[in-house]
Amino acid sequence: MMGSNNGNITIGHVWGIPIQINPSLFVILAILTWTLATSLLPEAYPELNTTSLWLTGLLTAILFFASILFHELAHALIARRNGVPVVSITLYIFGGIAQLGGKPKSPGAEFAVAAIGPASSVLLAGVFWGLNQLFGDRGYFGASTQWLAYINLILAIFNLAPGYPLDGGRILESIVWGITGKQETGVRVAGTAGQIVAYALIAWGAWNVFNGNLVGGIWSVMIGFILHNAATAEKRAFIQQGQLSGTRVSQVMGNVREPEIPAGLMLQDLVEQHILGRGQGSFIVVAAGNPVGVLSLRDVSQVPRADWPLMTAGDVMTPLVDLPRVELNDELLTAVQLMDANQLLQLPVFDGSRLAGLLTRDEVIHHLRVRSEVGS
Repeated sequence: MMGSNNGNITIGHVWGIPIQINPSLFVILAILTWTLATSLLPEAYPELNTTSLWLTGLLTAILFFASILFHELAHALIARRNGVPVVSITLYIFGGIAQLGGKPKSPGAEFAVAAIGPASSVLLAGVFWGLNQLFGDRGYFGASTQWLAYINLILAIFNLAPGYPLDGGRILESIVWGITGKQETGVRVAGTAGQIVAYALIAWGAWNVFNGNLVGGIWSVMIGFILHNAATAEKRAFIQQGQLSGTRVSQVMGNVREPEIPAGLMLQDLVEQHILGRGQGSFIVVAAGNPVGVLSLRDVSQVPRADWPLMTAGDVMTPLVDLPRVELNDELLTAVQLMDANQLLQLPVFDGSRLAGLLTRDEVIHHLRVRSEVGS
C-alpha cells in the first residue's frame, strides 16, 4: 500500500492498472457501517446481537465497495479490448471511476464500454440474491447478501439515467453519435442531459428538505451538484481531447533533454547554480550514471530554506519507479491524463528502456496555445 501524488492510496494493481482509494472512502465506509449496524440491519434481523450487527455492517460495507470495484473493472476490461488504455481505477466517497486514456473510436465501442457497467451490477445483484437464497438469513454473510442484491440493482438502475457522467449518459452519447455520425453531437446531448438530471436531483433534494427529510434531501442536493459539475467538465474535456488526440508525445517534447544532476548535489548548490543561475526548473537526478528520479521547482519549494544546505537532490526527488511513464510514440492525450490523475508537472518519457527526457506541463500548454492560434 502506498500513497500517490494526488492524495489517493494505491492498494494494488489488476491487469497492471493501479487500484486507488481516495481517503474520503474511509469516511463513507464508517458512515455506511454505522447506518447498517444501527438502523437497517436491526430492523431486518432483530435476533442479531450488537457485535454481530457491527461485524455484519462492516462486512456488508466492504463488499459494497468491492462491488463498485467489480463494476469499474468491467469498464476497464471492455475499454482495453476496444483499444482504449486505462490509466487507473479510483474508489471514493460517491463511488468509483475508471480513468481512461482516451475515448472509444466508434459508437459501438462507446456503447459496449458504457453498457458493461450496469450489466455487471445486475450480474452482482443476481449473484448476491442467489447466495441469499442459499445461505438464508443465517450468519454474517447471509444477512449481508439481501441488502447487497438490492443495492447493486439500484446502482444499475441509477447508472442508466441518460446523462453524463453516468453510464446511461455514455450510452445516450453512443446512440446519438451512431445516428448523427458526429461524436461531438453525442457528447453535447449527453452533457446537457446530465445537467438536467442533476437539476432534477437538486430540486428533489430541496423538496425533501422542506418536507422534513433533512438528511436524504441534503444527500440528493450534494449528488446533484456533483453530477452537474461532472457533466460540465465532461463537455469541456471532450474539447481538450480533440486538441490532444492524434498528437504523439515526441511531437511536443522539447528537443533539449532536461539537465542531469547528481543525487548528492546539495539543494543550496542546485538553487544557486541551476535554478537562479541558469533558470532551469526540471531536472533528471542520476546516481552512478543512471537516472533514478525527477526533481522540479515545486519539490525544492516544499523544503524549508534553512534545510537547503543540509539536504540533497536525492533526498527530495521523486523516484522514477514511483512515477507513471509514457513512450515517445504514445498519444499526448494519454500523457496529459496521467499527469492530471497524479497531479504531476512533468512525466518521464522513455524510448524503450532508455529515458528520453521529461514531458512538462509548460510544453503541453505551449502546444495547445499554438494550435489555438493557427486554428487547428
